[in-house]
This record gives sequence, C-alpha cells and structure tokens, in this order.
Amino acid sequence: VGAALPVDVLTYEKKTLSAILRVISSGLVKLWSALTLLGFYQNRRCAFRVLQTSPFLLALSGNSRELVL
Repeated sequence: VGAALPVDVLTYEKKTLSAILRVISSGLVKLWSALTLLGFYQNRRCAFRVLQTSPFLLALSGNSRELVL
C-alpha cells in the first residue's frame, strides 16, 4: 500500500487464464509477494501460480524439454 511497481502484461490467454508479466528484477520479490497476498479481486476468489521466471524474455518462449530436433 502506498507504493507502485511498474508491471507489464506481455501476453494474456483467456482460455488458460495465463499471462506473461515483465517486471524489473529488483521488483520480482515485491510482485511475487503481492500476488501471494491477493485472495480476492472484484469480489471473486483468485489464486496465482508462478510457473517460470527468467531474466531473459526469450527463455520464456519455449520449453527446452519439449524441443524436437
């Protein structure tokens, strides 16, 4: 409360309710904490699951374990 943290929503998929967020590295802990503490949004229950983090945006574009050569 009383502080702001610039966060960019790069992609959002309504079907899977998933998004890619971009935040400066020094704000990662603050963003993660804010998502953890948020339990309701517009009178609806919500929860967040962080699937992956990376300092490199390109690393989020694919899954190396599913790579087919």
